[in-house]
Amino acid sequence: MNPNPPNRETNDPNSRAPIFVVTSGKGGVGKTTLSVNLAVELAASGRRTMLIDADLGLANAHILMGVRPSHSLTDYLEERAQITDILVEGPCGLKLISGGQGIKEMANLDEQGRRRVMDAILDLRPYTDLILIDTGAGVSTQVTDFVGIADRTLVVTNANFTALTNAYGIIKVVTQDGYDRPIHLIVNRARSPEEADQVYQKLKGCTEKFLGFGIDWLGLVPEDARVNQAIQKRTPFTRLHPDATVSSYLKKLAKNLLKLCPERTAC
Repeated sequence: MNPNPPNRETNDPNSRAPIFVVTSGKGGVGKTTLSVNLAVELAASGRRTMLIDADLGLANAHILMGVRPSHSLTDYLEERAQITDILVEGPCGLKLISGGQGIKEMANLDEQGRRRVMDAILDLRPYTDLILIDTGAGVSTQVTDFVGIADRTLVVTNANFTALTNAYGIIKVVTQDGYDRPIHLIVNRARSPEEADQVYQKLKGCTEKFLGFGIDWLGLVPEDARVNQAIQKRTPFTRLHPDATVSSYLKKLAKNLLKLCPERTAC
């Protein structure tokens, strides 16, 4: 598919879609589930939204939204398809690019390959309103390279001590690499707003004290068994349980993110 050219000048930085990278220091905190539901909710609000599954070689965002991509970034890198050819439509008109699943070569992509992927993502900016990139977990170059092209980074954690420690770890690595753009925290699977605030205050205090870098609050998503039910049914929980409390928190999270979009974009 070929996107329709936008009716705005692309040489103005504010006319290009902002890039939000969603990352975490540790696997298992629900980062991809959150990314999928956030992207779907943004698309449902009328924004032209692209989700790039950059967990290269182990991509599973398509599974969580119940779609079957016929192409992935592997096809683009091996020159079997253009970047616009591998866009697949998900719920609410969301556009998804899959990073490929169970592909060793993608999991071990070299610097040249990663650069080609990042350049392709940047080339898509004039054709959408915002781009979400869901990275893998950890602090490898597979993760930090994508953080490097972000306008803003969303770090996902929960109240677990190891998750919190690893969230600090990814912030430390990227800021020491020279990343100086805003970093926002999302506390997932929170047992209460008070717990989420404690997690934020603790991490904020550590980054300010030891890194000289402040992080911002974006929002929380509460613990809810219906999230796992939706995963089993391969349906975003905001679509399966639209009236649930967890969905209302996710919608608030989407609204908070939209407030961060430059005024002159379609956001």
